[in-house]
Amino acid sequence: MKLTSVILASVLMLTTPSWAQQTSASEGKFLPPGLAPGDQVNVHMYDFPDLAGGVPVRVNADGSVHLPYAGTLQVTGFSPAEFEQAITQALRDKGIVKEPNVTVDVMTAVNLTVNVLGQVASPKAVPLYAPAPLSFVIAQVGGLSGVAGHQLTILHHSDDLPTSIEYDPEAPNSAAMNTLVHPGDIVSVSSRGVYFMGGEVNRPGIYPMGGAMTVGQTSVSGGVVNHLTLLEALSQAGGITAIAARSKMHILRTEDGKRVDIQVDQVKLSKGLIPDPILHPNDIVYIPTSYLRQQTNNLFATALSGLFAATEIKSANF
Repeated sequence: MKLTSVILASVLMLTTPSWAQQTSASEGKFLPPGLAPGDQVNVHMYDFPDLAGGVPVRVNADGSVHLPYAGTLQVTGFSPAEFEQAITQALRDKGIVKEPNVTVDVMTAVNLTVNVLGQVASPKAVPLYAPAPLSFVIAQVGGLSGVAGHQLTILHHSDDLPTSIEYDPEAPNSAAMNTLVHPGDIVSVSSRGVYFMGGEVNRPGIYPMGGAMTVGQTSVSGGVVNHLTLLEALSQAGGITAIAARSKMHILRTEDGKRVDIQVDQVKLSKGLIPDPILHPNDIVYIPTSYLRQQTNNLFATALSGLFAATEIKSANF
């Protein structure tokens, strides 16, 4: 008897971990997007005049819904079309209607959306009940913003690895435009990046790579330039000051983890004697102060102040 008990206990100890692993695996198994607890739908059953206008129902915590005539149905993971088929089949099986006419309108459904994030005109959740082209999804959020990069990432609702796509609306590519996005996916649109203006400029600061169209001091829109050059960047920053060292401008750039100092002569640049360099994301444009110009400016300011003071004394008739 004791030997039998020991053997039985040993068998249970050996088999329990295997069962637990199977349960854990099933719990972590990917569930396809579809209706889920808490979602709200409006069911139109046109064969019944009192229900033709729609029956608002919410998916219960156990994934079920209850409908007049059709009864209780399990709808977890169902698409709207599959839900319609389930209602139709229930009405047929009960012998109530031979050819039911049913439609389902989704009011809210967390898993039947695509979240579009990043540099788009209107980031939001887009209702999506079936796979759709990427171009359609982007159009639903108003297109890309002016400072959007050409790198898009689709984070899949399934266990698939993220998909990276080169997406340029100005140079359409059918493969990229027609990439399928599935319900539950997340579309992230990258930014072109920024550049930094410092030193002797009138408006030092951080600027978007696409530039920004302004009227006075007010920014109207961003991303009006595809390939921003140094002269365009200087224009964005209001130009250089009177004491800037014009022949000693610096573009500080990081390449392969190392800082590179690109020196530019603004005098030659403004005369078109050298090419206008294109800026890269995270470039730092720095214009140092000219000691000679600063001293000359100070002397001129001092002389002007003295002349003004002399004029005031003379007019006071001392």
